[in-house]
Amino acid sequence: MNGAFKPAEDEIDLADLLSLFWIKKWFILVVTGIVFAIGLSIVDRMPNIYKATTTVMVKGSKANNPLQSLVPGMGSANDDLDTTIKLLKSSQFAQTIVDSLSIPATLNQYASDFTWSGDDLLTHLSINIVSKTNLLEISFESQDAKFSAVVANQIAQAFMQYQTDLMQPHSNKSDDWINSKIQGVKDSLEVEEAKLMAFRQSQNVVDIASNVTIAKQEISLLYRELRELNLQFDLLKRFSQKVSLANNDLNALLVINEITNAPIIRELVQQKASQQAQLSQIKLRYLDKHPTFKSMALKIADTEQQLEKEVEAFIVAMTKNKQEVELQISELELKQQNANDLLESAIIQEQEFKKIQRSVDANIKLLESLSAKQKETELLKDITDSSDIIVVDPAITPISPIRPKKALIAAVSCVMGFILSIVLVILLHFFADAHRRYRQIAHHYGYKVLGELPRIRNKNKDKSQPILLGSGKQFEIYQESIRSIRTKVMLDKELGDQKIIAVTSLTPNEGKSSTCLQMAKSFSELERVIIIDADLRDPSIAVALGESRHRPGLTNFLAQTHTFEECIFHDEQINADVLPSGLRPMNPLLFLSMQRFESMLNVLQKKYDRIILECPPILSVSDALMVSKHVSGLTLVVDVQKTSLAKFNHDIELLSHAETTISGVILNRIKYDNQNYYYGSTKKRT
Repeated sequence: MNGAFKPAEDEIDLADLLSLFWIKKWFILVVTGIVFAIGLSIVDRMPNIYKATTTVMVKGSKANNPLQSLVPGMGSANDDLDTTIKLLKSSQFAQTIVDSLSIPATLNQYASDFTWSGDDLLTHLSINIVSKTNLLEISFESQDAKFSAVVANQIAQAFMQYQTDLMQPHSNKSDDWINSKIQGVKDSLEVEEAKLMAFRQSQNVVDIASNVTIAKQEISLLYRELRELNLQFDLLKRFSQKVSLANNDLNALLVINEITNAPIIRELVQQKASQQAQLSQIKLRYLDKHPTFKSMALKIADTEQQLEKEVEAFIVAMTKNKQEVELQISELELKQQNANDLLESAIIQEQEFKKIQRSVDANIKLLESLSAKQKETELLKDITDSSDIIVVDPAITPISPIRPKKALIAAVSCVMGFILSIVLVILLHFFADAHRRYRQIAHHYGYKVLGELPRIRNKNKDKSQPILLGSGKQFEIYQESIRSIRTKVMLDKELGDQKIIAVTSLTPNEGKSSTCLQMAKSFSELERVIIIDADLRDPSIAVALGESRHRPGLTNFLAQTHTFEECIFHDEQINADVLPSGLRPMNPLLFLSMQRFESMLNVLQKKYDRIILECPPILSVSDALMVSKHVSGLTLVVDVQKTSLAKFNHDIELLSHAETTISGVILNRIKYDNQNYYYGSTKKRT
């Protein structure tokens, strides 16, 4: 079929969705009610908070604010407001409010429960700037409406006197202090300038910074060169150590990357490997005294001799290169030491010069700053004691609290409860029946789903080994699922006539070996069965049945080194004959493409009622595709826990485009709840 499949669950069907919600209506109502009740309970416990605000105007003139005139850079209107806000939020001013505030008699009951301190005042105090004005909104929050208004108004009134008291001591002493400091800085500046002149004359210095920079650049260049040579020397040294450890063993030398990567040596190694491969093929046809065998052996010997000479020449060249690099390192280290000595001398000279220069610069800046302060202090003498704060709108007792907004919180709780219940219903619905989408994908591409196998625990010490035996309710369900697959195969018009069931998977470790063993065991209850391990790259059937991994099998029979009777054995656990994989070949695809393999299958179909054929993963190697030419179709085992829906859809689409014949699909490791099963029965169908 054309086009990639999109599972139906990914498309929103409004009618089905509304039907689902109607079925779960009581669940939705209960969850919504619980969340709504929790929201109401939280709101009921929250106290009412009242906020009172007084609006004041801050004069923006520098001359009218004694504190700002003494602080450098405080000249703009925003700076005036920032300074006032900092003072209003200072701990000292907060303590002044706490000490001076007179609480009305009507608030005594509230005040007794209130921790009245400077920190508490600052916690509940907020100050905001009115945009594009010199206005400030001073707000105070508390659980008592009248107390909030009293505190907000008291802050505005008390700040006027606080500001005057704060500046008075400074105004009296600033003039004398600045005059004495200016004279001291002038004297210090003269001394430092004299030192700077004397240093220039004694050291004959023109541009110290350039000398240091040049020395640093030279050292940097030498360091980079030395680092590159050291890296090169380390590589050559490690190469020499590897050569020493090899002890003139050619095979050990050829393991060293530097030698192997040499073009001539790599070509000779490849030539030798090719000749040895040809010799292996010749061994299969001729004895060692045959002329063809001897000729190829001589070629290999010549190649090995030439390879030894090239390796020896390469080692000599590398040794010579190491000696040259070592000599260059010694020369660079001497140059680097001389450059370091020159740099150290230049740095000491530069530091001494900068120390004197910094002292001169600092005295100049300090003198300029003090001179500016002296002019500002003279202007302070004409400043009146008028306040910078004007109350524009005093605070009034608030009528309604600012929080909590009970109606809004209750409405939000109801909406959140409803949304939570809807999300839970949707998630529970889709996750409860996720494996159904795997079935839909398989049906979309025209593949039959033969059955579903539940997830069971592998009790083998080696978890990679197939599951043969087990116990418990879950294993009984697993065996019943196998019997259901057997019944479906035998009753199917097409599959029932197919004697060969070739089992494969998309990728390794999806449970095909366990499925083959269990299917062989199940079919053997009714028919005469043989199981063949055709996964020549990673065989597992023989080991799972307690036999040696290296016992004769399929490859031995195809290579005609053993008879068929010597290769098979009967296993009582599954009550079936078994043809293991045999010795692992260099080229499994070559064996599976033999005419003898096809002939063997034709003969076995006459001898056995059912042949269970385990194949390699179909997407990992091409072996399964070769086997598919000899059978009517492949049975695909899919691990739904390992293979995502998107990957399953993609892989099935690839098989469809490749026109691979798939007889059926078995979904493995399905999550089932035991309550969906009756003892000894299959899964309930909806």
